[in-house]
Amino acid sequence: MTKKIIFKYYNILIQSIYNRALKRNGYTPLGVCWNSKVSQYKRFKILTSLLENFSSKKLLKLADIGCGYAELLSYLKQENKIYLYEGYDINKKMIEFCKKKFVSQKFFVKNHPIKSCDVSIMSGTYNYAVTDDIVLWEEYILHNLSKCFEKSNLGIVFNLQFEKKRTIRNNIYYTEVWYMLKLLKNNFKNVVKYYSLNLKHDIFFIIYKN
Repeated sequence: MTKKIIFKYYNILIQSIYNRALKRNGYTPLGVCWNSKVSQYKRFKILTSLLENFSSKKLLKLADIGCGYAELLSYLKQENKIYLYEGYDINKKMIEFCKKKFVSQKFFVKNHPIKSCDVSIMSGTYNYAVTDDIVLWEEYILHNLSKCFEKSNLGIVFNLQFEKKRTIRNNIYYTEVWYMLKLLKNNFKNVVKYYSLNLKHDIFFIIYKN
């Protein structure tokens, strides 16, 4: 089985898992496998603060990859942070919900931007693993990042969970910081990592286009 087919199968599994979570919990943090709105918004705060590292005088165009029910957009509106926003998710039900809730915004059933943006942003998008094969899951992550990188004029911002030893436990992927940094630099060159005291088990990365 080729990796392309395997990755498509992963996407099918992810859609199924989130459909079940939505059925149980609705369009809530639990419905997208988050612990709480508090942790969700902490990540949003950190990720959006990292956007300031992209020196641009123009209004940034963001592609929210794995947007779920577009809570990042709700956060941006709440904090009066102004960006040109588009949401992407492989789950059709999520996108249908987003289109009804935010009628003036654009949403697409896709796991990468379909047209150029300035920055692709992912909040927890690759944390939930649908396999125990850690090498294949990391290749899946890199594959998706590459697709986003192609359409991102300035770069990518995303986060992962980390521990001392990389593992997949209870379907959550935990990376090793040095290992993931090496993988990213081998594939994208200009990569910077960030920690936050507010989320001690999260590692944040910026991948710059230039």
